[in-house]
Amino acid sequence: MPSDSAPRRWLIPLTVALVLAFYFFFTWKSLGLYFDNDDMMNLYLAWSKPLAEVLRPVGGLFYRAMFAMAGFNPVPFRIAVLALGALNIGLCWWFTKLISGSDRVAALAILLFAFHSRLMEVWWRTAMVYDLLCFTFLYFAACLYLDARKRNAMPGPGRSAAILISFLLALGAKENALALPVILLACTCRVRASALPPGFRLARTVQWPITLTLICIPYLYLKTHGPMSTNVFYAPEYTFTHFAGAWSKFLGYLLVLNHDVQPWKAIAILAALLCIAALARSRQLTLAWVILFATTLPVAFIPYRGGYVLYTAYPGAALYAATILVAAQDYVTKTQPQYRTALACAVFALAGWRWGKLNLHDQRIDPRPWLYESQRQVHAMADQMLALNPHLPKGARVLFLEDAFGTDEWTPYFVMKLLYRDASLVPDRIKMMDRKPTDWNEYQYVLTFDAGRYRQLKP
Repeated sequence: MPSDSAPRRWLIPLTVALVLAFYFFFTWKSLGLYFDNDDMMNLYLAWSKPLAEVLRPVGGLFYRAMFAMAGFNPVPFRIAVLALGALNIGLCWWFTKLISGSDRVAALAILLFAFHSRLMEVWWRTAMVYDLLCFTFLYFAACLYLDARKRNAMPGPGRSAAILISFLLALGAKENALALPVILLACTCRVRASALPPGFRLARTVQWPITLTLICIPYLYLKTHGPMSTNVFYAPEYTFTHFAGAWSKFLGYLLVLNHDVQPWKAIAILAALLCIAALARSRQLTLAWVILFATTLPVAFIPYRGGYVLYTAYPGAALYAATILVAAQDYVTKTQPQYRTALACAVFALAGWRWGKLNLHDQRIDPRPWLYESQRQVHAMADQMLALNPHLPKGARVLFLEDAFGTDEWTPYFVMKLLYRDASLVPDRIKMMDRKPTDWNEYQYVLTFDAGRYRQLKP
């Protein structure tokens, strides 16, 4: 890992290689996972509807493009997800390096960011690709802006177009992208007035946060008055109690605890982190706090979600921790800076060992059956359907007397349509029919399910 005062260029590729090895150590087994229930819904909607009608069109485009190339084969989907995760590690490096100007901070930040057991759905479930894509475009836009500001310049026409397009794509992936104007405003505040080029006015320095905020207004209106507004799973509750309850879970995830933090303690911890940044007069810590806080706001008032919702906010936590660790190193080596590189390497190795051990332990004590059960159901159905009928005639009518899924579950419908790539195929389930058929004359195929197997009764 490189030292700031005496860079060791060979340590940069070594650091990257170690972090990627860390990342793939915890994620490579996910290549063997199948589609789950949410994948079937996401894939069916992306395949059957115009992208303009898909709730999150960028994620829909991912599903549609991958399905066109790979068909009903989960492995290419899984490869694409892990590749996006690796790309995002690179973006996290670029972002934290631009913010801190320190290779040591960036190295520790990406080590912490590379994997978190409480966020593992991001890498282990294709259905979480929306978070990965949102991160990619959100932080790419932020890096393009910060890279220009580091050179005391404003983005030129080409870079401006790239920032706008990236921001729109991030919004099309997930709502967490709404945090970008706040992040850019916080980054702008980090630039000292003396560092601004002659003739720059304050209005010009905040034009990007204001421009992106104006884009957010119609987006927010569409989100709060569109299909999502009537979905009870996304209905917001704008109360302090709900906000504190959300952060009690968020901190439980981030700190890898076996329980939620008490709501009042969660708010106290959040406030303490900001106070520490203020007392230390650290703009870097303040910005890290803003990233952590702002990117969680879109999910802090809606019903409970898993730890994966913290993925776009996680660089803020990683940057905060890395900044403190490097500050401690600088304090220890204040009188002997020649040992800074050696100490940085030792801290990096120790942090990697301890963080890896904590993640391994957390994975071992919690088998997470919910992560695998729906995938096994979808996999079994797809394999057995193809074994019974490799091909079905177009527009075939199929009746399921029984299946492995719950009464209100649409997954069998999606599986059948996607497996045979036939929008006209009619898969009916007795479970979901108000008027049960008195005979099987309307159906070319009739199947049932018992003892874990699908059996064909007709023909």
